[in-house]
Amino acid sequence: MSGKKLSKSIIIYGLSNGIKSLVPFVMIPILTSYISPEGVGLLSLLETSILFITPFILLNIEAGVGVEYFNLKKPDLAQYLSNGLLISFVSFCIISLLFLFLGGWISELLGAPQSLVLLLPIFVLLRLVPTLVLVIFQAQQKSVSYLFFSLFQTIFDFALSALFIMVLSRGYIGRLEGIYLSFFITTLMGLIVLYKIGYYNFDISKKVISKILRFGTPLIPHAIGGTIIAMSDRYFIAIFEGNAEVGYYTVAYQIGALMLLFSRSVNQAWSPMLYSLLTKKDYASVEKFTGILFVVFLVVGAGIYLLQDFIFGLFVAPSFLPAKQYITLLLLGFVFQSLYFLFTNFIFYSKRTGVLATITFSGAVLNLVLNFILIKRMGVIGVAYSTAITWFLFMIATFTVTKFKIYKSEKNS
Repeated sequence: MSGKKLSKSIIIYGLSNGIKSLVPFVMIPILTSYISPEGVGLLSLLETSILFITPFILLNIEAGVGVEYFNLKKPDLAQYLSNGLLISFVSFCIISLLFLFLGGWISELLGAPQSLVLLLPIFVLLRLVPTLVLVIFQAQQKSVSYLFFSLFQTIFDFALSALFIMVLSRGYIGRLEGIYLSFFITTLMGLIVLYKIGYYNFDISKKVISKILRFGTPLIPHAIGGTIIAMSDRYFIAIFEGNAEVGYYTVAYQIGALMLLFSRSVNQAWSPMLYSLLTKKDYASVEKFTGILFVVFLVVGAGIYLLQDFIFGLFVAPSFLPAKQYITLLLLGFVFQSLYFLFTNFIFYSKRTGVLATITFSGAVLNLVLNFILIKRMGVIGVAYSTAITWFLFMIATFTVTKFKIYKSEKNS
């Protein structure tokens, strides 16, 4: 991929992710106008629970497909993907049985109807096929196909959610219905796409299953750790400071996440190019583009910082201006996270996912400790400090492992 094509892909992925990211912004006034604070809180808890069980059902199969796309011939990749779907379905059945036995306890813990709790594993499974289709489009560098598939799901998500909440008065359940009915529709579409491009080969292979599990299982702690870092701060703020501060912090988090919107779009275009360059052993290009992207992330982060007043005035109601006090630290954390993405690509390519799992899980434990200590001493701003510190240490750890162990080993092989 040339630099020009990379730029085009970044723009398309940015457009796709930008439209996706607009949904939470547009949904804020709808949720707060039509759903009670308790309903919004419960919706957040349910979404957090879904994120928590996702790695146990999806087993990071999409990450494996993204890497193996460059290593396997099409029939072998079809077998890998199909065996992955089977493994995920078996895992879904096991998790569903656990929820059946523990449903009453989970329901009481979350304060949600047990009938809804039992649907959580289904909600997770509905994410699998759409995610796989997007990963394949990304690996094939079909950014336009990626855009239209993603855009279709996003439009359905917003339209159905607005219908169920505003017209049918379904409350927080309407938001869940909008999200996961759209996932159901795109799952059906995704199955058709996979069939048409020839990615079905249900020849069950113990060797392939073992390969999938060796790659995906070590990433479970990594995914759980990421969920803890992304979501635990809300719980600490709610417990120690109250739901109003959660609202301010969430707004600041969403504004700061504009940095992630950009860096994830870049990474979606860059990672398949990186894997291709590493396969070809074109290390000069790898180092050149990595250096350029490092500088670009720093410049974009500085730009968002300088424009924060304009962004707040454009998107945020005056009553939420207290959120501005958190934006600088959260933005700094997101810049560190963006740089972290550059280094984790090398770890995924080398398939040393156990190393990444160790780093992430350790970081999650550290983040919980910092959240507890700093929020008691400094209030909500302490949680923002915790986020920035955690992602800085993540960046340093992944850079060290990548630079002095993985990349060095790749060049000498």
